[in-house]
Order: sequence, then structure tokens, then C-alpha cells
Amino acid sequence: MSMILACDIMELRGASYLNNDFDNQIIHEVPVSQDRIHWHEAFYGVLQIELRNYKDILKYMNEYLLSKEALKMDVLIIKKEKDVEIKKNIGRIFKTYNIFEYKSETDYLSVHDYYKVLGYALIYASFEKVYIEDVTVSFVVTKHPRELFKYLENVRMLKINRVEDGVYYVIGDIISIQILESKNLPSKDNLFLKTLGSNISQDDVINILKELEKYGDINDKDKYIETMMLANKKTFEEVLDMSAVVKELFMEAATRNGWIKEQVDEERITIALKMLKRGTPVEVVSEDTGLDEATIINLKKN
Repeated sequence: MSMILACDIMELRGASYLNNDFDNQIIHEVPVSQDRIHWHEAFYGVLQIELRNYKDILKYMNEYLLSKEALKMDVLIIKKEKDVEIKKNIGRIFKTYNIFEYKSETDYLSVHDYYKVLGYALIYASFEKVYIEDVTVSFVVTKHPRELFKYLENVRMLKINRVEDGVYYVIGDIISIQILESKNLPSKDNLFLKTLGSNISQDDVINILKELEKYGDINDKDKYIETMMLANKKTFEEVLDMSAVVKELFMEAATRNGWIKEQVDEERITIALKMLKRGTPVEVVSEDTGLDEATIINLKKN
């Protein structure tokens, strides 16, 4: 029986074999790369053997996927000069690698979200081979995370410090964490972050447009104003109708920065054509549709 078993393991994954000299039982070693040995598969089996007495209450999942989608952080900010201090209120906590998670006005920051982003930080530190002490996490929320604060203080025994309006530090966790409650941030310091939502006032619109003019060329500024206009269409319209000065300011900035496209609106053309068919004068069509008279005359000719 032993001889048969010996023959059965010949060339097992190319690792070793027994020759036919069974009396001497000489084992010939065949070099094999460690990469070809599937240790993780064996480990999966070993755990089930070790815990076999509990097989009815344990469920095993090999190579379990953490996410159906690729893990993706909202924003990563890298401070290129380590010794430079960030004095801005939302950046005082910054170290070298700073992860941001944003929760819009329709979402809230849960305990599970907190741990998810904390996990991102740990994975990032592992993959990029950086020290976790050089990583920070910032959560930006609209809704006050009352349940999360209760959990962190009462279950995790961490401390929540309100360092200034809208800025909270979580003290005692594995990395430096801040929670920014955008609606409570000071307008003078954080106008854009504070008003990032769909319930802004007319004064907010005016201040936003004026402040944008001061900043000149900022990447993604057009995306910001486009989103704000879509979310606050009525308020923007009211402000632009209310103030010719603000409207002129906005249109100049919009044209210069590409926030709006200089193209003819097909819907207005359709309305103009209908009016022209009814015999409406060119100047009236222009006034009602906003199209210039030259465009309307061309429509009428064609």
C-alpha cells in the first residue's frame, strides 16, 4: 500500500517525486517557485479544519470582494510642502495626505460611512506606503451628524471638540479626523462651501457672483456655477431680473469663463417661427423670445 501511495504523489505540482527505488526511498526535489504555491487556498482550507467543531455556525467566504465597484475617495488633497502651515479654517488639520468625503443636503453621515472612509485612509496608507500619521480625513456634511456623534462619544469613547463655527475635531481615533458642518461655517471664510446647496437666498447669489469675479481663473469654477444655477434656477432668475448691474456682471463673467454657451436656443426659435407665421412684427418676436432681430429676419426669409 505504501508503495502505491508513493507512486501517486509523483510530480505533485512539480514539487517532488519518489523514484522507483522504494527500498532506499530516495526523494528527488524539483525546484519550484514560491509563486506557484497557492498558500491562500490552503489557508482557507486550514481554517475550516481548525474550526471544524463549529462548522454549523460558521460561514466561510473565500476571497470576499469588499465592494462591487472600485473603491473611490471623493477628494484627495496632497500638501506638497510639509512644513507650510495651512491657516484656512478647513485646512488647519492638514498633514501630507488629506482625504475628503462630501455628503450633500439629501444625505447624512452615518456610522458606516465614517468607517468606510476611515478604511479608505488605511488602504491608501498601505497601498502608497505612507505613514498613517501623515493622513487626515475630513467629512463635509449639511445635516448635523447627531447619531454619529453619540456613537463616537458613548461607544467609542472618543471626544468631539467644536473648535469653531462648523468645525469639529474627532479626538482619539487612529488618525486625525474633522467634521465640517457646512451650513454653520462662517460666510466670510467659507461662502462657497456654506452655500453649496439648493436653498440659497438672493443675497447669497449676489455675493457668490461678486466673489467669483474676484478670484479670476479657478479650475472647475464653471462646473460650480453651472450646478448652483441648476439647483437654484428660480433664485438666479429673480436676482438677474432684479438687478441690471448684477445681470451685466454675471453675463460678462459667464461669457468670459464659458459658464454659458453662445448658441441659439432651439426652443426660442420654434416659438419665433410660430409667431412669424401669425404675422407678429419682428421687434415683438425679438422682445418676447430674446432673440436678436437679425436672427429673426433670417428666420423670416427662410
